[in-house]
Amino acid sequence: MAVAARRERERTARREAILDAAQELIAVQGYHGMRMDGVAHAAELSKGTLYLYFENKDALCAAVATRLLDTLLPFIETALEEASTGLDAVQGLLRKYYEFTQINPHHFRFAMEWLGAGERMDDSTEAFQTYRGRVGHILSLVVSSLLRGQSDGSIRADIDPLPQAIQLWTSFLGVVMVGLNKEGMAQRIPMPVDLEQLVPLHLDAMVRALSSGGSS
Repeated sequence: MAVAARRERERTARREAILDAAQELIAVQGYHGMRMDGVAHAAELSKGTLYLYFENKDALCAAVATRLLDTLLPFIETALEEASTGLDAVQGLLRKYYEFTQINPHHFRFAMEWLGAGERMDDSTEAFQTYRGRVGHILSLVVSSLLRGQSDGSIRADIDPLPQAIQLWTSFLGVVMVGLNKEGMAQRIPMPVDLEQLVPLHLDAMVRALSSGGSS
């Protein structure tokens, strides 16, 4: 039993070291620049050993994304617990997500690059299914907040919660991405504009659109 427990601890520690190495490389190289052999080298493992833990790049990316979502989740849950209405809960959840992207901009870009790679991901691995479950859990928190708002009267009754939750998520991704690339956007817009106001404006517009009273 003691030997088995020690081996499990060693395996867990090695897996965490791989994820540490992958996150560090992602921060520097992004999704497209990160290679499995580079991760193996950074983690001081053979490439063969790396593949014993993660079958392919998608499995490794899924595990990195799961780790990041697990870091984000307690902040979201706290915001939801502190909200007095469903509408407040939705707004708090989005604010916490935005704050997280500002603390982890490189990893947000990685997530967007992975999403937009234009290739079919291998979703058959355990790591990917775990990641898929985390995404589903966070979406369920948005859905439950919308339902809560419909129940307490703060959110319009005619909204279909699941499609609305996905719309909130995807539209917010775009606005955050623009905010993280302000210099590039400023070069493209032929008039002065304060892009720092983009996220607050978008949040306000979403809250107004959801509100049963037409305003926040």
